[in-house]
Amino acid sequence: MKLPTVVGLLVLSTAGLLRADIDPTTAKLCPPIPYVQGMIWKRLEAASLTLDGSVRSDKTKMRAALTLKTAGHTQEYDFQDQPLQIRVELEPGSSTIEKRSSPSGAWSTIAGAARLQPILKSDLTYEDLGVDFINWENIVPLGIDSIKTLKAYVYEATPGPDDHSQYAKVRFWVSAKYWAFLRIDGLNAQGQTIKRVEVQDVMQIGTLTVFKEMKVSTMDPTRNDIPLSTTFIDIDGGKEGSDLAK
Repeated sequence: MKLPTVVGLLVLSTAGLLRADIDPTTAKLCPPIPYVQGMIWKRLEAASLTLDGSVRSDKTKMRAALTLKTAGHTQEYDFQDQPLQIRVELEPGSSTIEKRSSPSGAWSTIAGAARLQPILKSDLTYEDLGVDFINWENIVPLGIDSIKTLKAYVYEATPGPDDHSQYAKVRFWVSAKYWAFLRIDGLNAQGQTIKRVEVQDVMQIGTLTVFKEMKVSTMDPTRNDIPLSTTFIDIDGGKEGSDLAK
């Protein structure tokens, strides 16, 4: 299974409460984070896909056709009926996010506060696409959990003073078998979840298993696990390979 990462997004401080099903005594069984980072980058390098689907928001009623192309560390989002294309370069140490309004237009870099802006009135932000938390220096293991019957290693990342983020912490679940993100939670300074990215379903494209539905939710921080609004990224089909250069 190779799940192209869309998040940052995608998906707590030690003073906050751990989920009841994360056993903190298993934290010592989680692999060192440099190993996890290396396996994630290795999986990205192997993925070359062209996926067709849509992005839809239950709150704003926005719906946009989407073609997502991947080639190694490069991901390109082409919103077919909107004047927007986004290119993400995911590299060890940093990510680069660019956008343009047409296939013939020039790419412009998204940086600083602009990364925190929502994309097409959805729950997805440019920061979520960049998954910069995997490069933050302060990442600690929390323990072992299960996401949709898949064993997952859980880690918590804290941004440094130069890491511009809307999140005080990011907690993320990595598949112990496939080395893909299964869930990403962005938290506020009080340890409450304010954003959640989850893989809901998967499908087969050629020899690869990719996500069929991904859910991005803006959460109510005062009510555990209750979303205020939700955006779905649905993949209807696709093929192996893309015209992007690795």
